[in-house]
Amino acid sequence: MLRPWPILLALALPAAATTTNHDHNHSNICQTLAHHHPHLPLTLPSSPLYPTHNTYWSARQTALHPACFVSPTSTAEVAQTIRFLTTHRAPFSVKGGGHTAFEGGSNADDGGVTIDLVGLNSVVVSGDRGTVSVGAGNRWINVSEVLDPLGLAVVAGRSSTVGVSGLALGGGISYFSGGRGWACDNVRRYEVVLASGEVVEASVEENADLYWALRGGGGSSFGVVTRFDLVAFEQGELWASSRVYPGAATNRTLIPLMHELLVKGLAEDHAAHTYFVMTYAAELGGYVVLSDEFHATHSDLASPPEVFAGFHDAALPTLSINTRLSNVSRLSRDIEQAPGLRQTWWVTSVAATATPDLLLDIVPLWEEYVARLIAAAAADNSTVSPFLIYHPISSNILEAMQVNGGNALGLKPEDGPLMIVQLTLSWTSTGMDEAVETGSKELIDKINALADSRGESSKNGYIYMNYAGKTQDVFAGYGKQSHAKLRHVAKKYDPRGELRDLWKGYFKV
Repeated sequence: MLRPWPILLALALPAAATTTNHDHNHSNICQTLAHHHPHLPLTLPSSPLYPTHNTYWSARQTALHPACFVSPTSTAEVAQTIRFLTTHRAPFSVKGGGHTAFEGGSNADDGGVTIDLVGLNSVVVSGDRGTVSVGAGNRWINVSEVLDPLGLAVVAGRSSTVGVSGLALGGGISYFSGGRGWACDNVRRYEVVLASGEVVEASVEENADLYWALRGGGGSSFGVVTRFDLVAFEQGELWASSRVYPGAATNRTLIPLMHELLVKGLAEDHAAHTYFVMTYAAELGGYVVLSDEFHATHSDLASPPEVFAGFHDAALPTLSINTRLSNVSRLSRDIEQAPGLRQTWWVTSVAATATPDLLLDIVPLWEEYVARLIAAAAADNSTVSPFLIYHPISSNILEAMQVNGGNALGLKPEDGPLMIVQLTLSWTSTGMDEAVETGSKELIDKINALADSRGESSKNGYIYMNYAGKTQDVFAGYGKQSHAKLRHVAKKYDPRGELRDLWKGYFKV
């Protein structure tokens, strides 16, 4: 779950609000759990540790107050917790990294229980260096800090404190996706606790249908994943360049260059990766654009890889340039954003065509929305930071997604290339919530209508789960065949629908 580069984030962002521990009534479920399983680490609202567990990237999640947090330290303890909660019909949620933007995505409300997987934090490299077994409570920085000194990497998230679990279960865009697909395409095996408390493994050879479903289908309909066995590979430092341009360059040069990368350049250079961020920054004169570029094998700081040469044209005006060689850990810290602000994401995807016109025409729709938001924030004595982000899904990525029988996303090589169009906003006041959520939905609807009118919608209207708004119909965007198969797998492994009914807050098949 990507956060834009710090020079953009620092603009107009206030300090994060400090959260305090309040005395909340809690149900008897936590006392009953403690009575039956006294060895389980359990934190009540009265505990000084409660605010630590109840810290999330988005303040909208931190505002919820579960009856207690349970923090298992082993798969067996996860199994005991899940068995107890389903037996007692107790509502719950599961926190991996806690980076969902909307409230309840990985935190239970009053009366519910939140299972914090933070204690499942092992990172073990196999003897042959080909697999890394990662506990589900890890953030990606925990993984890269082990692998960087060994000259190894995995197909991981791009932001350091994003959780392994949520990113990999929802898809997982990575620096290395050009040649290897997304994170979900690079899991060899899962360890999973089912609704019954039974522990199973899922791989190509064992419970293959569950293995398929977990590769993009999320976890909340199938079970709590406690371990990911990830494909590891040799990797040194990456070349990276972050270039900020004035917004006036967007229509004239940058979006046509982005479009050329999507339809041709990235498919010809599988070591390349990029995304593009547009925002409004009064301090920099208005609208600005960030091109963030990465290359897994290029090492010449004097000149860019050929695939990105157009963005380095001396005739292009730039406000900031930061080109470096860096390991994964340093890169992932570069785009990190501190927790504490209110956040939202909304997303859609559009098909690439022979011209960049659709990508160009989305920008004024977004700018119109930004103008309304800025006015609403001024009236509310609040602040808002809006971002429009383009993430290319080039044809080579779609081809790499077909390994091991393909993933659950419903995307085929013939469906692309595609551009993910993401809205992400940070703001300070609850008074802005309705304007942000309603306006974001309206803008996504306008973008979809524009794409439909030109025959440039993505097949099935693909929605990337990890950037989706709370009310978006993610699984409809996977297509009827994939969605039906996901429902069948959920029914098989959760026949009584206990996860469907009790695991609150996230997308269900």
